[in-house]
Amino acid sequence: MTNTGQSPSIEERLSRLETLFANVGEKVVEHDATIDVLVANIQELSENLRNLSEQTNRNINNLAEQAAQDRQQAAIERQAFREQAERDRQEFRTEIRQIWEYLRDRNGGSSPPTS
Repeated sequence: MTNTGQSPSIEERLSRLETLFANVGEKVVEHDATIDVLVANIQELSENLRNLSEQTNRNINNLAEQAAQDRQQAAIERQAFREQAERDRQEFRTEIRQIWEYLRDRNGGSSPPTS
């Protein structure tokens, strides 16, 4: 309404609408630039995520392969330890038998005295 209490004229209403549309247009242009920046940022973040995912997958695969190799090496080492332990036991038995035979022969072929 105007000062005189009358409705604004069509020209005044159109003028206000033109002003509003011009303001909206300016805001759209401002937001358009912001949207472009946001889209570029999202694209960059997506690329970074893809790179990190690929790197993570490579690291996981490398670790899994290393773990498999470590398990295989541990199995080889356990087997070598068992074989060495068996050789050691056999040597100890042989030495014990030799000591027993020596003591037996020293006692004139009789069994060692019992206590």
